[in-house]
Amino acid sequence: MSIEQKEPRVQTQATATQRRYRTLAVVKQEAITRVEKPLEDSVFVWPHLLVREFFAATAVMVMITLLSIVIDAPLREPANPNVTPNPAKAPWYFLGLQELLHYFPPTTAGVLVPGLTLGALAVLPYVDRNPSRAYADRKVAIVTFTMFLVFWAAITLAGSFFRGPGWLWIWPWQHIYFDL
Repeated sequence: MSIEQKEPRVQTQATATQRRYRTLAVVKQEAITRVEKPLEDSVFVWPHLLVREFFAATAVMVMITLLSIVIDAPLREPANPNVTPNPAKAPWYFLGLQELLHYFPPTTAGVLVPGLTLGALAVLPYVDRNPSRAYADRKVAIVTFTMFLVFWAAITLAGSFFRGPGWLWIWPWQHIYFDL
């Protein structure tokens, strides 16, 4: 065999090993930047990470189980349908909604305000189309979400600590009507 006959065969094998097949798109080899990591910098998920997570989850579950055995839950007496507690309050996560029901009709407070609030928060990423992830560049999104959070926290705290018998406004230092 001559040298001219060996060269094309070697060149064909080199191009065959460099050829990559992609199922999502046809991308030129030059467009892909590949960073080769040394193998010693990598740790496999199984068994290294998953074994640690399994033992951490087991330890947390054992601690919570022991804590729940030692400490009793602060339960009240069984419910009596003939005696309604005054004030009758919803759980803390619904107290903001109950506070809204004090000021607005049920359709407005129970459907329109929460629906429009969640709709506005869902539309916010489409209105504020700033691609930056820096906090200084995302003022519209941060201010909008902060206003939503402060409003909801204020009405939840008002319903929790500032409402007494008959859902009247009571200052917390007069009497506490908040149960966990």
